[in-house]
Amino acid sequence: MFKFISSTLIGLVFGASLIVGSVFVSGHADLFWNIPSAFIIFGGTIGATIMAFPPQRLKTIGTVIKKAFSKAQFDLRTDIATLVRCAEISRKDGLLALENYLDDLTDDAFLKQGIQFIIDGADEEQLRNLLEGSTYFMKQRHQKGAAMLDMIAATAPALGLLGTYVGLIPMLNNLDDASTLGPMMALELVSSFYGAFLAYVIFSPLAKRLKFMNKEEETRRELLIEGLSGIQQGKNPRLIREELQAFANISLDTDGEKDGRPKSRFKSRR
Repeated sequence: MFKFISSTLIGLVFGASLIVGSVFVSGHADLFWNIPSAFIIFGGTIGATIMAFPPQRLKTIGTVIKKAFSKAQFDLRTDIATLVRCAEISRKDGLLALENYLDDLTDDAFLKQGIQFIIDGADEEQLRNLLEGSTYFMKQRHQKGAAMLDMIAATAPALGLLGTYVGLIPMLNNLDDASTLGPMMALELVSSFYGAFLAYVIFSPLAKRLKFMNKEEETRRELLIEGLSGIQQGKNPRLIREELQAFANISLDTDGEKDGRPKSRFKSRR
């Protein structure tokens, strides 16, 4: 059951549940509900984010957050097996024979695109330039998405400090009235609590998760580019396998599928 659930979601639910649960266990949960603090933290954070990013970028924030909760859909072991199978086909029947297998790669747009470039006659330099260009723009897109979450994570605690000022100034101005000290102090501390919760429990981990996923996908694309370049050059499939295993720093069993050899995405065709 849990293998279908993102570890990001598990971590968020676990962390938030313990924090919220501790609030209720304290027996004073009502003290953590402060409308002025909510206006300062949530309203201020939303306003600052709207100011910082253009509308077309803000429209993607839901997709960006959803991406952070998704699970990686690729496996380097499978990628290596697929590339080796491509090399075997091209060595046996020629590069154009790969066109008959493109339909098996509909779930992998980048790999399919690379094979299509090879079929279309791109040389090694053209192939690398096209695929590395695609990777560059992917990295830029992902970095812009993570930047929105980074800003929210940085803004929320700072606004907690602003909430402290909002509570501290009236409190210092009314030190002679003891009845106002408690509510003003609550405004200060609850604002800091809201800001820290948003930053350190939600948005900062999500931003780090996106950066980690981007790095993983970048590494995976580098591996695919190396493998596709080897196919374009007509390298021996066994050599390609060894090079990619070294690149990925993983150990694959090459004794056959019955002994655990990873399967490629290609279906068997006779």
